[in-house]
Amino acid sequence: MGSRAESVGIQVEGATVPTRVVGPEEPGRWPALLVVPSIFGPAPDLIARLTPLADRALVAVPDPFWRVGGGVVPYREHARAIERLGSFELRRCVADLGAVLDWTRERCNGRVAVLGICFGGPFVMRFAGEGRLDGVVTWHGSRMENFLDRAADTTCSLRLHFGADDPITPPAAIEKIRAAFAAHPDASISIHPGAAHGYSHDGDAYGARACQTGLDATQALLESLA
Repeated sequence: MGSRAESVGIQVEGATVPTRVVGPEEPGRWPALLVVPSIFGPAPDLIARLTPLADRALVAVPDPFWRVGGGVVPYREHARAIERLGSFELRRCVADLGAVLDWTRERCNGRVAVLGICFGGPFVMRFAGEGRLDGVVTWHGSRMENFLDRAADTTCSLRLHFGADDPITPPAAIEKIRAAFAAHPDASISIHPGAAHGYSHDGDAYGARACQTGLDATQALLESLA
């Protein structure tokens, strides 16, 4: 089955959110995956990693930082990525991502999952708690333990992946997340040995293994929504 790729400007508040879209020739038959990337933005290696999903899902990767310069910051330039985050407006970003979510739902089979990577994890929690998602995957989501106020309202499938050696999300934080979703009928938390924070970025063998497992979980979730 073939897929196509394009850059799309999705309308919001009189402007457009730059979004990379990869998907099947007939996206209306398939679910969609909205991807909220890390603070480094929609990096080319991330797009390449997600492209195999595009045969059976409409994959949309917006740039959350387009209002503050946008684009991709190289992984080695962490300080620059943090600096950009300083002028970031949360309210506007939530509205932007909500517009992309609505756009994808209109063009797929009506079922949308969201993949939150690092910085993207808390956004996933927000949208899931509002009942706007059909599925959730996170890869090394940051500080998600601080965004659990709507956990009881979250009913969609959850696939949460963390690195065992992640100082940003230590065991105590993961246990808080686990406890919040203990009564959820379809939530799984995977902890990957040897994987550190940012393991889905270019990294070592532990990170590569964790990322592949997370990618497999994402694909399985999308298949359940087809």
